[in-house]
Amino acid sequence: MRIAIGGISHETNTFSIVPTTLSDFLCCHYAEDEQLFTQYQGTKTSIGGFLDAARDFEFQVVPTLMAVATPGGLVTAEALSTLVARLTTRLAHQQHFNPLDGILLALHGAMVSELDPDGESYILRAIRAVVGADLPIFVELDLHGNITPEMVKLATLCVAYDEYPHTDTYERAYEAGCLMARQVRGEIHPTVAAIHLPLLAGMQRQYTHAEPMLGLKHLAHQIEQEPSILNVSYLPGFPYADIAATCFTVMVTSDRDPTLARHKAQELAQYVWQQRDQFVPQPVPVDAAVQMAIQAAQGPVVLADSGDNPGAGTPCDGTVLLEALLRLGAQKVAVAVMADPEVVQQAIAAGVGATLKTTLGGKVDRLHGDPLPITAQVLRISDGTFTHTGPMLTGIRIEMGPTVVLQVEGSRGGSVQVVVSSQRYQPTDLEVFRSQGIEPTEQHIVVVKSLVHFRAAFGPIARQVIEVDSPGLSNPDLGRLHFQHLRRPIYPLDAEVTLDFEI
Repeated sequence: MRIAIGGISHETNTFSIVPTTLSDFLCCHYAEDEQLFTQYQGTKTSIGGFLDAARDFEFQVVPTLMAVATPGGLVTAEALSTLVARLTTRLAHQQHFNPLDGILLALHGAMVSELDPDGESYILRAIRAVVGADLPIFVELDLHGNITPEMVKLATLCVAYDEYPHTDTYERAYEAGCLMARQVRGEIHPTVAAIHLPLLAGMQRQYTHAEPMLGLKHLAHQIEQEPSILNVSYLPGFPYADIAATCFTVMVTSDRDPTLARHKAQELAQYVWQQRDQFVPQPVPVDAAVQMAIQAAQGPVVLADSGDNPGAGTPCDGTVLLEALLRLGAQKVAVAVMADPEVVQQAIAAGVGATLKTTLGGKVDRLHGDPLPITAQVLRISDGTFTHTGPMLTGIRIEMGPTVVLQVEGSRGGSVQVVVSSQRYQPTDLEVFRSQGIEPTEQHIVVVKSLVHFRAAFGPIARQVIEVDSPGLSNPDLGRLHFQHLRRPIYPLDAEVTLDFEI
């Protein structure tokens, strides 16, 4: 049994003015052929899950490529066409000399490209043109995928993450590998039912360890225990993609029973729709959040800079929350991360111990705050490299590029340690601080540019978590975005919406 593995993954914020280029993929997480073994074996990742499934379910792995870029603006035509050509060339070669029995793909579900607003279907169409309509293609998807009917039709079976933060990437890939082995051996015949709900779910309310998602997760797991059900996936979607397909999707895959799959998908959809009001976040205004954190009796208090989450495609250089911390006199504060390669180079030139006067952040656009004048001491200089040791993407090596730690002085006697990097990074692991000589558990306030993923690592150390209503492209108030292509009506942007099942 020969199964090809690989993937192309990107989460696209169409409101970003910064395109995602081929170099963004090549410089982030990129591996070809045998590199997939050396780079991902033993990691809690999609490819790591595929590899372990191959070992346990006894199929031969045919590696192709894995390309991942940090979330950002539209994927350029050059980037997508080049990566797809590299992937399909490898698949065509295998089909010609020693045909495959199946393909396991790690995609995202929310890629938008200059070539096609449905990036995943573009990839799948190209693969189908090479391998034909009948070869099993099993796709692992991010929980934030915006799923189209074409995507569901082109894939044999889709398995989405169950958790947000995405601590089960490995487990869902392993599950897809198990199902693939069963499919190739003729033990199952997947039939899929998908329902697209007219619901735009706020990202913070997609957190799967609290309501409304917790109850949905439990219901999905109950359904998965029923005979003939192979997989249940729920995808609240990525609301910062202005395309027609953006919405909440539920998918149920049964074994040879389309009626059962449809019935269970309707049950899930009704549950979600009844909870629709709970998918609207209620973050805390910036100054109020900072004052709450300062007044807290114990720390660490984690402030989530919601509007500038690079994991949702923002510049990672927003200054509004940092300005408030300095203005209001916050002390024992650490911030991760501020992406500003210009300031990094200035600090490196000045050297450790030097005092630096410059402007920090606010350089990509003005949606996340203006450049902030600062006086700071250069505390540390590093290469910005560390390895995830926490529960999310365990074992993955992170490269933020040249990185410095600045001690920024406030106007009222306070000071803030800021990790300033050359590359954008969403802080999802405590090592982002510890690798830079900062112990997060010793801080009174810890600031992370993240919506939910930070909770996997920072939740266990936090005395309190405050979701901050900071401005930016990932701000939870979706009514502030100017959608042009979104299919309307959709809740909560439109008050009067009815649920109409489409399968």
